[in-house]
Amino acid sequence: MVEKQITWLQTDYKVNEVLNIAVAKFKAAGVAQPINDARILLGHSLNKPNERFYGRERDVIKSEHLDDFSSKILRRCKREPVSKIIGAKEFWCLDLLVSPDVLDPRPDSETLIEAAIKQFPDKNRILNILDLGTGSGCLLLAALQEWPHSYGLGIDIDSRCIEIAKINAKRNELDDRAKFQTGNWASNLDEKFDIILCNPPYIPTNKIAKLNEEVRLYEPTIALNGGQTGLDCYVELAAQFSNLLSSDGLIFLEIGFGQKKQILGIMRSNSLKLIKIEKDLAQIDRCLILSHKHC
Repeated sequence: MVEKQITWLQTDYKVNEVLNIAVAKFKAAGVAQPINDARILLGHSLNKPNERFYGRERDVIKSEHLDDFSSKILRRCKREPVSKIIGAKEFWCLDLLVSPDVLDPRPDSETLIEAAIKQFPDKNRILNILDLGTGSGCLLLAALQEWPHSYGLGIDIDSRCIEIAKINAKRNELDDRAKFQTGNWASNLDEKFDIILCNPPYIPTNKIAKLNEEVRLYEPTIALNGGQTGLDCYVELAAQFSNLLSSDGLIFLEIGFGQKKQILGIMRSNSLKLIKIEKDLAQIDRCLILSHKHC
């Protein structure tokens, strides 16, 4: 059982002492990376977000910082992700603001950017890029970072996500080329795009309750729930993709484990053709690359 508070008996502590306290509590709570998490959270409590304290374990921490660190320890013990506690997450080469309203960017989704780079190797091309269900803006902003002469639009149904995405664009100096707007996928959008990026919700409704606590309790359900079969959003998207795609454009679509066959059937029935399937780091089919059927 997680304690309600940590009682600090001394005025000052050494770094290694408070780290040991945090690590012990994290291990007791079943946290996967107790040492790494403790060092990250301590850095943020001391307003030194990039500090990991290697070689500084004997440094003294003033008591004024201990209550904040205690709060972060207890939040992590309740399985709140580190990213939600510190309000930041790295994706690609980006430093992104995150909140309880947006899905944390995940390494698996970087597969879409890697796939796009392989298909569009000329970084000097001027591309029009669309990110559907943009969330934090991670996919669009990563793409704009790779193609510095390109422009893009991110759409999300949640206005809170759009505000976060706008902040992230400015934070990474990409706001001059990135636009964001609320919308239900691409409804009423009259424009053609060379690259369409999309990571839709794809977890079946009845599996949401079985997800690990860090996802189930702290990620927005709207970004996870793909309906009864997990395929609802793919059906909606497939009906819109052809009207959005330029003549030689490509779609980079994230899929969940074991969904490839069904999603391909949905896409093919909507005049789209499979170009390639890219696997993630775990060698799981993660990204469908699609084009117009006539290409």
